[in-house]
Amino acid sequence: MVNCQNCGMEVEEGARFCKNCGSEIVVEREEGTGTRFCSNCGFEMPKSIRFCPECGTATSNAPQAANVNTPAFRSDKSPILAAILSFFIIGLGQVYLGLVKKGIILFVLAIISGVLMLFIIGWITWLLVWVYAIYDGYNSAEKMRNGIEVEDTLDFSNLF
Repeated sequence: MVNCQNCGMEVEEGARFCKNCGSEIVVEREEGTGTRFCSNCGFEMPKSIRFCPECGTATSNAPQAANVNTPAFRSDKSPILAAILSFFIIGLGQVYLGLVKKGIILFVLAIISGVLMLFIIGWITWLLVWVYAIYDGYNSAEKMRNGIEVEDTLDFSNLF
C-alpha cells in the first residue's frame, strides 16, 4: 500500500488519485544504488533520509503526523484572474492571492517608475514591473493550487 503525499491516507496500489482528497499520487522512484528520488521535486537523495534536502517533502521514512487531513498551502484562486488583475492594476493580482506585501511593493515600484517616465528609464522600468506582476500573479496562483508555499516577497530566482 502507498500513502497519499497530501493527506497521508492509505491508497490502493496502482491508484492515480487519492479517494480522500483527490490529489494525484506520485510514487517515489527508487534505484538499486541506495538512492531515491523525491516525489515532489525529483531531487536524488539517499534512501535513509527522512526529508528532502531540496524542498523539505517528507519521504516514506519520515514519521507521519497525527493530523494531516488539510494541506497547508492549497488554494483554489484562479491563475488567469490573478494575471488579469495585475494586467489592469500592478500588484492587484498578488493582493487577490493574499500576498499583500508583494502587491504593495510592486505597486510602489510602478509609481516610482511612473515618476521616472520623465526620463526614458521610467518607461523601461515600468514595463518590466508590469510584465513581472502579470507573470508572478499567474505563477504564484499556479503554485498555490499545487500546494506549494509562496513567499510574500519578490523572487526573481525562477524568472529565467
